[in-house]
Amino acid sequence: MEAEWKRTAAYVVCRDATDRLLLTRFVMEGHPDSGRWTLPGGGMEWGESPRDTASRELEEETGFTATIGSVLGVFSQWFTAEESVQGAAGHFVGIVFEAQDLAGELRVDFDGGTTDLAQWFTLDEVRALPHVAQVDFVLDLI
Repeated sequence: MEAEWKRTAAYVVCRDATDRLLLTRFVMEGHPDSGRWTLPGGGMEWGESPRDTASRELEEETGFTATIGSVLGVFSQWFTAEESVQGAAGHFVGIVFEAQDLAGELRVDFDGGTTDLAQWFTLDEVRALPHVAQVDFVLDLI
């Protein structure tokens, strides 16, 4: 089988002084992951570096800025045509960075993108939330 689509994205792991994790809720009508929690992040735009993507997406989705630190891991997931929202086989790669020196205020207003909420959670709360597979990947890393 050959991948008919490929998506590369960058995500940020943000933890506060009490070891809570910052997540965003993904929303997209008709998408099987709509309503599930994920990491701040998203797809790379043309010409953008992964670090720039992580920084831009963090600010857009949460209101925070940060120094984008080390790569914690690379999440990779293959989709059959039946599993894919596009109806075609594809491959998703998410580069996961660690945030340092988080600054700003948590966003409370959202402008109709694919995020409708950003919130801090304890690790136990994260495990109990409906979340995407990438969150489990990150929980194993931290």
